[in-house]
Amino acid sequence: MDLLSNDWFFWLVLLLLGLGIGFLLGRHNNSDLKRQNQLSEQLQAAHTEMAEYKEQVNLHFADTAAAVNQLTDSYRNVHEQLAKGAQSLCDDPDMASSILSISGPSKSTIEHQAEPAPTIRPPMDYAPSSSSKEHGTLDERYGLKPKQEAVNPAAYDIPVTPTLTKQEA
Repeated sequence: MDLLSNDWFFWLVLLLLGLGIGFLLGRHNNSDLKRQNQLSEQLQAAHTEMAEYKEQVNLHFADTAAAVNQLTDSYRNVHEQLAKGAQSLCDDPDMASSILSISGPSKSTIEHQAEPAPTIRPPMDYAPSSSSKEHGTLDERYGLKPKQEAVNPAAYDIPVTPTLTKQEA
């Protein structure tokens, strides 16, 4: 029996070939896959752009720090030059000594100074009293009236003492 002469084998091969071609064409034209690839490329581009931006920021601050250090060194050199000139050219020794006593900024004294911390104050009495006898709203005595003397019990009241009943005894 020859396999190629059978009709069912021919149709089976054609079916498998058609399924394979259909799968490849469907995979190639899949819009979801294209969208996924596009989003993946955009994400990679965003990561690259962000990394470049971070690098630019780091370089900017490094250059700024170097420029500030150079400015500080230049200021120190100018101050030393003025001090030397004052020492050699001033006739007044008090003036020369005062200029020499003013020291330029040293590297150890230049530090970042943070803003001072705000002071925390306790709450204030928001309704101050109008006279010294009144108390403000935050006073613990606010709104309380002074104690009045206790009223004497009437003379005709007879004190009653509890008596034990048979059940309690």
